Amino acid sequence: MPVQDSWVELWLGRYCAPGHHRLAPSKRGAFTCELCGKEELPAGATCLICGIPGERQYVLRSLTGPDSLEGKLCGPCLDDFVDRGTIQGWTIEAAG
Repeated sequence: MPVQDSWVELWLGRYCAPGHHRLAPSKRGAFTCELCGKEELPAGATCLICGIPGERQYVLRSLTGPDSLEGKLCGPCLDDFVDRGTIQGWTIEAAG
């Protein structure tokens, strides 16, 4: 049976790396990345990884570079990081 990507890996492969989006205003008061098409809600309400609303505040830290972002993670992305720890060079830590 082939190994299936995790939820976070799926979205890391589909969208720009977290923090590297080129957002432009779009319909419904949201923003859309001109590069990958990810839609983001105003005021940082979208998960840092995928496109659904985030639930809890975390710091997403790159282990391979200087990138560090504080923002929201949704339940599925948070569960994936809790289960796996590091995913494609990214890890999380509590905000604040």
